[in-house]
Parts: sequence; structure tokens; C-alpha cells
Amino acid sequence: MRVKDKVVVLTGAASGIGRATAILFAKEGAILYISDIDEEGLKQTYDLIEDGKNKVSFTKLDVTNLADVKKAIDDIYEKHGRIDVLIANAGVVRVGQVEDFPEEDYDLLINVNLKGTFFTCKAAVPYFKKQRFGTIITLASVAAHIGQNNHANYCSTKAGVLGFTKALALDMAPYGVRVNSVSPGATDTPMLRSDVTKEAKQRGISFEEVRKEFEEQGVMGRWAEPEEIATGILFLATDDASYMTGADLRLDGGWTTR
Repeated sequence: MRVKDKVVVLTGAASGIGRATAILFAKEGAILYISDIDEEGLKQTYDLIEDGKNKVSFTKLDVTNLADVKKAIDDIYEKHGRIDVLIANAGVVRVGQVEDFPEEDYDLLINVNLKGTFFTCKAAVPYFKKQRFGTIITLASVAAHIGQNNHANYCSTKAGVLGFTKALALDMAPYGVRVNSVSPGATDTPMLRSDVTKEAKQRGISFEEVRKEFEEQGVMGRWAEPEEIATGILFLATDDASYMTGADLRLDGGWTTR
């Protein structure tokens, strides 16, 4: 059990990569706090956890609300006197051409993907500095490294997460805290399926045609399973990654090697 009895905070745990990460970390023995704005999906994640469920707590949380995020982090630290691992995973996607992109959709991308990551870290960083150990993991994306059709606004927020992570790593290094990001490629999650469905409708082609385009972007010819991304997140949370900070773990099926 590689994170046995470590206090782990995970946002965006209601589905997809977050759900797979919650299940894996619980199995690995973590004292796990999971959250999401989607309360029903969060309960489903909790119900799917078999091994280690007795150490798992869940709460509805909107990462765009700094006061709520701070209260959640404060409560966890007050209870345990430490936070070992923070995983800022909450994210959303919206697609479309720039000239047609609704301002409210861009606000959502910025507020969840960028400010949500900032708020989650802002609430926890004082505790990490005080305890002088721990690790922070953010979720960037292959979209932080390359351009994607219909994804200019989404790409901008994930590139922001990548830059934020690198700079935060420099700030936290003197305190013995590692900060890294994970950049998944096309991963079979409800979020990606919704993304592909919307793009297919906008372009007037089928879901399978767009899916095939995504699959061909990498060199492995398939989408990742969420569990494959979760194992990378677990690696960064353990002492196996003890010499990694300011790094980005690209789990993209070779997408960015082309």
C-alpha cells in the first residue's frame, strides 16, 4: 500500500479520472477526502469503492467558491494536523470556434480549470509551508502542450494550469513540498464523450468519426482508460517520485511525440 494512512485530498471525484483515482487511492490505504460539485456522482464513486472505504469521506464542493474550499481544507487539517497529498483534479471542457464561443462558457472554463486549481492550492499551501512536507498534483492536459481544433479556450486554461504548476513548484521547493502535473491524452471519460458528442454535432459528422480522429492523434491507436491515468497520479503521490518537482507527466499515448 503505497499511500497507506496518508491524508489525501482529491477534488473532481464524481466521474472519470477523479473516480478512478479515488478508487485506487482508497485501495492503497489512503485517508481519503473526495469532493465534487456533482453530489450524486460523488456518492456513486463512494459506493464503487470496495477496499479502504472505511477511510474515505466525501463532501459536495464547488471549487469556484474560495470560502467553501478553504473551509474544507481547514477542517481536514484541523482533524489530522497535516495534509500529505493534494490532487487538484476538478475540471470541465467546452468546445467551439472562438468567434462563436459564449462568454459564459469561457467564464466556466476559467473559473473551474484555472481559478479552481488556484483556489484549491491557495487554501492548502499555508499548511504545506507550515508542515514542510507533502506533494501537490494538478491536472493539466495534452491540450496544455498542443493546439486542438475547436479547443482554443479550453487549451488556454490548461496551459495556464501548466504554467501555474511550474511556478508553484519553485515557490514550494524551499519547504520540501513537491508540485507536479499530469497531462492526460484522450481518456474514455464522460467529459471526453460529451466533448466528442458536441464537436460531432457542431461539425455535422458522427461521434465515431470524431472519436477516430482523437484515437489517431496518439501512436497507440486508442483512448486511455481512466485507471491508466490514476496510476500516474499515484506515482507522483509516492516516494517513488521523490526527485520530481515542477514536472509534467504526459500520459497521452504518444500524442505529443509527433
